[in-house]
Amino acid sequence: MTNHPLGDEIYTAYASGALSAPMRLLLDAQAAVNADVAQARDVVETMAGILLEQETPASMMPDALATLFDVIDSEEAGLGEAGPARFDSRAGSERSRNAASKAGQAIDELLNLPDPVRDLALDQGGWSFAGPGVRNMTLLNEDGAKAELIRIEPGRGVPHHGHDCTEFTLVLTGGFSDGRASYGPGEVCMANPDTIHKPVADEGEVCIVLAVTDGPLAFTGALGWIQRALSR
Repeated sequence: MTNHPLGDEIYTAYASGALSAPMRLLLDAQAAVNADVAQARDVVETMAGILLEQETPASMMPDALATLFDVIDSEEAGLGEAGPARFDSRAGSERSRNAASKAGQAIDELLNLPDPVRDLALDQGGWSFAGPGVRNMTLLNEDGAKAELIRIEPGRGVPHHGHDCTEFTLVLTGGFSDGRASYGPGEVCMANPDTIHKPVADEGEVCIVLAVTDGPLAFTGALGWIQRALSR
């Protein structure tokens, strides 16, 4: 198996609060399944905290606390207006029971994901079709950076593609190979604009990964032609 360490600059940006939300999610998710990553993250955060304590405290605006409470009140009011979610509990036909069984399996898959990812995934509307045997689910989008879950059936693969960006792919369950190396749970595959690959899930187990990109993917072959045509 292979793992590409995220690097000191990412840990430092995390501790300073400068890291984008998608990248923070990636680091938190890897820390949840990899004790070494969790320790490294916590050490850097502790060091950052010590340095901040040595800095001169910044002055606070007189109405800062009142403004904070106003924001909290408005968010709570918005949640109250939404009301409780309603679910149809009628059993129905065999088709309904089969659908309920499949839905239960899908929920179980999400419940088994690391905490930082699981909570976001359960708030989404479910998986979207991304190719034969491949589903995806966008979790976060922020200033060009995106975090998404990708679910790949055993033996299936993501379309062959290059990158106009840097892409970090963290394996949450199962494993995959991309022609360069193989990756298992807790390991990160990093791809840059020089990388062209086709990740294929290992046989015998569904592979779910958290992919974070800071720009669009560039597909090759027929998919690349379609992508270029749609972007004109």
